[in-house]
Amino acid sequence: MSVSAITSEMLHSKEHLLDPYPLWERMRHDEPVFFDEITRTWVLTRYTDCVEAFANYEDFSNRLYRDTLGVVFGPTMLDKDGSEHVTHRKIVAPEFVGKRFEPYYKAIDRNALDLIRKFPEEPVVDLVDAFTTRLPVNVIVDMLGMDQSDHDRFHEWYTTMMAGLARFSSKKQKLGVLAHKQLAEYVEPIIEDRRSCPMEDLISKIVHAEASGQRLTLTEIQAFISLLLVAGGETTDKGIANMWTQLLLHPEQLDAVLEDHELFDCAFSEMMRHSPPVLGQLRYSVKDVTFSGVTIPANQTVYIQLASANNDETIFKDPRDFNIGRDDLHLYKERKSGHHGTEGRYGHLGFGLGKHFCLGYEMARLEAVIGSSHLSNFMKNPRLAAGADTTFITKNATRSPLKVLIEYERP
Repeated sequence: MSVSAITSEMLHSKEHLLDPYPLWERMRHDEPVFFDEITRTWVLTRYTDCVEAFANYEDFSNRLYRDTLGVVFGPTMLDKDGSEHVTHRKIVAPEFVGKRFEPYYKAIDRNALDLIRKFPEEPVVDLVDAFTTRLPVNVIVDMLGMDQSDHDRFHEWYTTMMAGLARFSSKKQKLGVLAHKQLAEYVEPIIEDRRSCPMEDLISKIVHAEASGQRLTLTEIQAFISLLLVAGGETTDKGIANMWTQLLLHPEQLDAVLEDHELFDCAFSEMMRHSPPVLGQLRYSVKDVTFSGVTIPANQTVYIQLASANNDETIFKDPRDFNIGRDDLHLYKERKSGHHGTEGRYGHLGFGLGKHFCLGYEMARLEAVIGSSHLSNFMKNPRLAAGADTTFITKNATRSPLKVLIEYERP
């Protein structure tokens, strides 16, 4: 096949948006380092190249996030590099892993059960509207020590800010900026109160946390809260929806997890490999850098196509088969480094790698697993409702069904 067989128009076609995996497979074989003329972006599609790019802090910068996240939220750790990023991350990261995160398990339990109790009387539910878009936001509101009666307001801010990150929509961006401003004004008096009267909530811990003698400013804390809502909400929201959709499409595997809830951990890992909610991450080349024999010049936008990497057939056998019993995938808790094969298993790249590894990876997994266990206890014999549309929609660099209609019996 000639190089000219793949074009930028193909990347932006309706066919590709509906199912991107066939074209990505062709790109991995024929043009693994592809220049998209339409967006002026270099696209990496092979697993090994994406792993190398994630680990390369010398030649790549995260500064491009200043033009998306930065416009809506202001400065966050995601658009920082080097020691500045390390210090900022050290201030907040300890609260999201290990024993420091354990007190928030109850928030996941409580909010999952509260949402399930509100399911409609008729035993058919849209899991997206009733559960997945709300659980992550409600848990974050709970963790922050906010007023629980304001869940709906936070949900509106979350969805508006998420839409505002679209790279090519100034209208949505303006609405996203306004939503962040409203949220910032809402949390400002709470932040100031926690400075003098700390409590056991996440805001108090972030306000008083420090690293290398530095603490976050008011503006940085406000930006972090917006980032937490959007980044923590989006991956988990669509991740739970994607996992349940794949399980419902594979009844034998669904039966297995319903019988043994510990297998939800495996289902979450396989979902993050097979159908990751976030398709890729942006980087900016500060130097010339070479992948698969192709040199990307300095000062270029580079897209690490992690969803393609996760389905690289040279790494994972029959990658488009959803299989929670895989013996070539690292299951359970993610590792931020060392995703190359260990004992024949490779890690998915759904949360990135290295220094910029997703801060909320443990929270996302726990919400999906704990939330799904509660759903399984409530929904007996869950199956796709008649007429359910399981089409995955690609939008704003994410991919997920718009609805997950489930029919079930009550216990």
